[in-house]
Amino acid sequence: MTTTQDPIQFLTIEEAREIDKAMLSSMDKFMTRIAVSSLRIITKIAKDMQVHGEELTPQQIVQWIENDSLKRRAQGADAAFLKWDSSQPDLDFEDSRQDQVTSANLSTHEKFLTRMVISATQTLQTIAKDYSSHIENLSIEQIIAWTERDVKTRQ
Repeated sequence: MTTTQDPIQFLTIEEAREIDKAMLSSMDKFMTRIAVSSLRIITKIAKDMQVHGEELTPQQIVQWIENDSLKRRAQGADAAFLKWDSSQPDLDFEDSRQDQVTSANLSTHEKFLTRMVISATQTLQTIAKDYSSHIENLSIEQIIAWTERDVKTRQ
């Protein structure tokens, strides 16, 4: 399925429907949606850094998202790749996790997104390896099929 992708839409309605049809639990469908959404971000970061998605390090992902955030704050949402504007002020809570995201100059929701992308990268690396592909060349169908096989193997 080739879908024209608006750069700010990380999961199309069509893709969500395909995931909903998969033979997966609600949690596995949720995780598949995260993988697909993260795929869009990883593909953009890899393209900008002129590497393959599986070569990205967590530090590179943090730095790229931090730079995108700085661009959005300085130049407006249209200048950034990640175009969000929270109608709610950022929640003010202590970030007690000690990882490569903790000290980044990011809001709490940006830190959450960053951690989600880093986590999904590991799964996408495994999927790409199984398909002898690069992360950025994975299709939604491949991600769904791999997840269905993985669930069956775990059962």
